[in-house]
Amino acid sequence: MIPSEIDWTFVRRHTLIPLACLLVSAAAVVAGHVLKQQQLALNEQLTANQVVVQEDYAALVQRRRIVDRYHRRYQQFAAIGFVGMESRLDWIETLRMSSGELTLPRVSYIIEPQLNAVAPVQSILGGDEISIHVSRLELEMSLVHELDLLRFVDELQQNAPGLIKVDRCELLWQADPQQQLSADINIGANCTLSIYSVITADVPTGGET
Repeated sequence: MIPSEIDWTFVRRHTLIPLACLLVSAAAVVAGHVLKQQQLALNEQLTANQVVVQEDYAALVQRRRIVDRYHRRYQQFAAIGFVGMESRLDWIETLRMSSGELTLPRVSYIIEPQLNAVAPVQSILGGDEISIHVSRLELEMSLVHELDLLRFVDELQQNAPGLIKVDRCELLWQADPQQQLSADINIGANCTLSIYSVITADVPTGGET
Protein backbone atom coordinates (compact mmCIF):
# COMPACT_ATOMS: atom_id res chain seq x y z
CA MET A 1 0.00 0.00 0.00
CA ILE A 2 1.45 3.34 -0.96
CA PRO A 3 1.20 6.36 1.40
CA SER A 4 -1.18 8.11 -0.92
CA GLU A 5 -3.61 5.25 -0.55
CA ILE A 6 -3.73 5.50 3.37
CA ASP A 7 -7.02 6.81 4.63
CA TRP A 8 -5.83 9.17 7.35
CA THR A 9 -9.35 10.09 8.24
CA PHE A 10 -10.07 6.47 9.03
CA VAL A 11 -6.81 6.15 10.94
CA ARG A 12 -7.43 9.22 13.05
CA ARG A 13 -10.99 8.17 13.76
CA HIS A 14 -9.88 4.77 15.09
CA THR A 15 -6.67 5.79 16.89
CA LEU A 16 -7.63 9.08 18.54
CA ILE A 17 -9.67 7.53 21.32
CA PRO A 18 -7.06 4.87 22.21
CA LEU A 19 -4.33 7.51 22.23
CA ALA A 20 -6.43 9.77 24.43
CA CYS A 21 -7.10 6.84 26.80
CA LEU A 22 -3.37 6.09 26.85
CA LEU A 23 -2.50 9.67 27.71
CA VAL A 24 -5.17 9.82 30.38
CA SER A 25 -3.94 6.52 31.85
CA ALA A 26 -0.34 7.74 31.85
CA ALA A 27 -1.38 10.99 33.54
CA ALA A 28 -3.39 9.00 36.09
CA VAL A 29 -0.39 6.76 36.77
CA VAL A 30 1.89 9.77 37.24
CA ALA A 31 -0.67 11.54 39.43
CA GLY A 32 -1.20 8.37 41.45
CA HIS A 33 2.53 7.97 41.99
CA VAL A 34 2.90 11.58 43.09
CA LEU A 35 -0.09 11.26 45.40
CA LYS A 36 1.32 8.03 46.81
CA GLN A 37 4.64 9.71 47.60
CA GLN A 38 2.82 12.60 49.23
CA GLN A 39 0.73 10.23 51.33
CA LEU A 40 3.81 8.23 52.31
CA ALA A 41 5.57 11.41 53.39
CA LEU A 42 2.45 12.50 55.27
CA ASN A 43 2.23 9.07 56.93
CA GLU A 44 5.85 9.29 58.04
CA GLN A 45 5.25 12.75 59.45
CA LEU A 46 2.10 11.62 61.26
CA THR A 47 3.92 8.56 62.60
CA ALA A 48 6.75 10.75 63.89
CA ASN A 49 4.22 13.14 65.44
CA GLN A 50 2.43 10.21 67.04
CA VAL A 51 5.68 8.99 68.59
CA VAL A 52 6.37 12.49 69.94
CA VAL A 53 2.83 12.77 71.31
CA GLN A 54 3.12 9.35 72.98
CA GLU A 55 6.46 10.34 74.54
CA ASP A 56 4.99 13.65 75.73
CA TYR A 57 1.96 11.83 77.13
CA ALA A 58 4.15 9.30 78.94
CA ALA A 59 6.27 12.14 80.37
CA LEU A 60 3.09 13.98 81.42
CA VAL A 61 1.74 10.88 83.16
CA GLN A 62 5.06 10.44 84.96
CA ARG A 63 5.08 14.10 86.06
CA ARG A 64 1.48 13.75 87.24
CA ARG A 65 2.43 10.73 89.33
CA ILE A 66 5.34 12.66 90.84
CA VAL A 67 3.09 15.64 91.58
CA ASP A 68 0.47 13.39 93.20
CA ARG A 69 3.10 11.59 95.28
CA TYR A 70 4.72 14.78 96.53
CA HIS A 71 1.34 16.43 97.05
CA ARG A 72 0.32 13.58 99.35
CA ARG A 73 3.66 13.93 101.14
CA TYR A 74 3.11 17.69 101.40
CA GLN A 75 -0.31 17.13 102.93
CA GLN A 76 1.18 14.70 105.46
CA PHE A 77 3.88 17.23 106.41
CA ALA A 78 1.25 19.96 106.71
CA ALA A 79 -0.87 17.68 108.93
CA ILE A 80 1.98 17.16 111.41
CA GLY A 81 2.80 20.87 111.47
CA PHE A 82 6.09 20.61 109.57
CA VAL A 83 4.73 22.94 106.87
CA GLY A 84 3.64 26.25 108.32
CA MET A 85 4.56 28.78 110.96
CA GLU A 86 6.04 27.43 114.17
CA SER A 87 3.56 27.30 117.05
CA ARG A 88 5.39 27.46 120.37
CA LEU A 89 2.16 27.57 122.34
CA ASP A 90 1.24 24.16 120.94
CA TRP A 91 4.71 22.91 121.78
CA ILE A 92 4.46 24.05 125.39
CA GLU A 93 0.99 22.56 125.73
CA THR A 94 2.20 19.25 124.27
CA LEU A 95 5.14 19.18 126.69
CA ARG A 96 2.82 19.70 129.63
CA MET A 97 0.24 17.15 128.51
CA SER A 98 2.83 14.48 127.64
CA SER A 99 4.68 14.83 130.92
CA GLY A 100 1.38 14.68 132.80
CA GLU A 101 0.11 11.59 130.96
CA LEU A 102 3.41 9.78 131.60
CA THR A 103 3.50 11.05 135.22
CA LEU A 104 7.08 12.21 134.91
CA PRO A 105 8.38 13.61 138.20
CA ARG A 106 9.94 16.72 136.66
CA VAL A 107 10.29 18.26 133.20
CA SER A 108 11.87 21.63 132.46
CA TYR A 109 12.55 23.08 129.04
CA ILE A 110 14.16 25.98 127.21
CA ILE A 111 13.21 26.78 123.60
CA GLU A 112 15.85 28.87 121.86
CA PRO A 113 14.97 31.50 119.23
CA GLN A 114 14.10 30.15 115.81
CA LEU A 115 16.88 30.28 113.22
CA ASN A 116 17.18 29.68 109.50
CA ALA A 117 18.33 26.13 108.79
CA VAL A 118 20.78 25.23 106.05
CA ALA A 119 19.37 22.32 104.06
CA PRO A 120 21.85 19.51 103.33
CA VAL A 121 20.58 19.40 99.72
CA GLN A 122 19.45 22.46 97.83
CA SER A 123 16.41 21.95 95.61
CA ILE A 124 16.44 23.52 92.16
CA LEU A 125 12.63 23.46 92.16
CA GLY A 126 11.93 25.28 95.40
CA GLY A 127 14.17 28.28 94.94
CA ASP A 128 13.32 31.24 97.14
CA GLU A 129 9.75 29.97 97.67
CA ILE A 130 10.84 27.54 100.41
CA SER A 131 12.61 28.39 103.66
CA ILE A 132 13.52 25.95 106.43
CA HIS A 133 13.64 27.02 110.08
CA VAL A 134 14.86 25.26 113.21
CA SER A 135 14.47 25.80 116.94
CA ARG A 136 16.55 24.09 119.61
CA LEU A 137 14.73 22.61 122.57
CA GLU A 138 16.68 21.90 125.77
CA LEU A 139 14.99 19.37 128.06
CA GLU A 140 15.87 18.39 131.62
CA MET A 141 13.83 15.53 133.03
CA SER A 142 13.63 13.33 136.07
CA LEU A 143 12.68 9.77 135.17
CA VAL A 144 11.67 6.63 136.96
CA HIS A 145 12.87 4.37 134.13
CA GLU A 146 14.77 4.71 130.85
CA LEU A 147 11.64 3.75 128.92
CA ASP A 148 9.99 6.93 130.18
CA LEU A 149 12.36 8.91 127.98
CA LEU A 150 11.48 6.87 124.89
CA ARG A 151 7.77 7.19 125.60
CA PHE A 152 8.10 10.94 126.15
CA VAL A 153 9.99 11.51 122.87
CA ASP A 154 7.46 9.31 121.04
CA GLU A 155 4.60 11.40 122.46
CA LEU A 156 6.30 14.57 121.26
CA GLN A 157 6.88 13.20 117.75
CA GLN A 158 3.25 12.13 117.46
CA ASN A 159 1.51 15.17 118.96
CA ALA A 160 3.80 18.21 118.76
CA PRO A 161 3.75 20.29 115.57
CA GLY A 162 6.84 20.18 113.39
CA LEU A 163 9.47 17.67 112.44
CA ILE A 164 11.54 16.58 115.44
CA LYS A 165 15.14 15.37 115.50
CA VAL A 166 16.81 14.22 118.70
CA ASP A 167 20.34 15.64 118.65
CA ARG A 168 21.60 14.19 121.93
CA CYS A 169 20.50 12.72 125.23
CA GLU A 170 22.55 12.25 128.39
CA LEU A 171 21.31 10.04 131.19
CA LEU A 172 22.57 10.20 134.77
CA TRP A 173 21.75 7.52 137.34
CA GLN A 174 20.60 9.28 140.50
CA ALA A 175 19.31 6.46 142.70
CA ASP A 176 21.40 4.41 145.08
CA PRO A 177 22.97 1.65 142.95
CA GLN A 178 22.58 -0.79 145.88
CA GLN A 179 18.79 -0.35 145.86
CA GLN A 180 16.24 -1.70 143.41
CA LEU A 181 14.24 0.58 141.15
CA SER A 182 11.50 2.43 142.98
CA ALA A 183 8.68 4.79 142.05
CA ASP A 184 10.91 7.71 142.96
CA ILE A 185 13.37 9.54 140.73
CA ASN A 186 15.99 7.11 139.48
CA ILE A 187 17.41 8.81 136.35
CA GLY A 188 18.14 12.35 135.27
CA ALA A 189 18.01 13.13 131.54
CA ASN A 190 19.38 16.09 129.61
CA CYS A 191 18.37 16.18 125.93
CA THR A 192 18.60 18.54 122.99
CA LEU A 193 15.97 18.36 120.26
CA SER A 194 15.69 20.22 116.96
CA ILE A 195 12.26 21.35 115.80
CA TYR A 196 12.10 21.93 112.05
CA SER A 197 9.44 23.83 110.14
CA VAL A 198 9.12 24.80 106.49
CA ILE A 199 7.56 27.96 105.08
CA THR A 200 6.33 27.63 101.51
CA ALA A 201 4.92 30.26 99.17
CA ASP A 202 1.31 29.36 100.06
CA VAL A 203 1.83 29.76 103.82
CA PRO A 204 0.74 33.15 105.24
CA THR A 205 3.59 34.62 107.24
CA GLY A 206 1.61 36.60 109.75
CA GLY A 207 4.17 36.11 112.46
CA GLU A 208 5.20 33.51 114.98
CA THR A 209 2.65 32.12 117.48
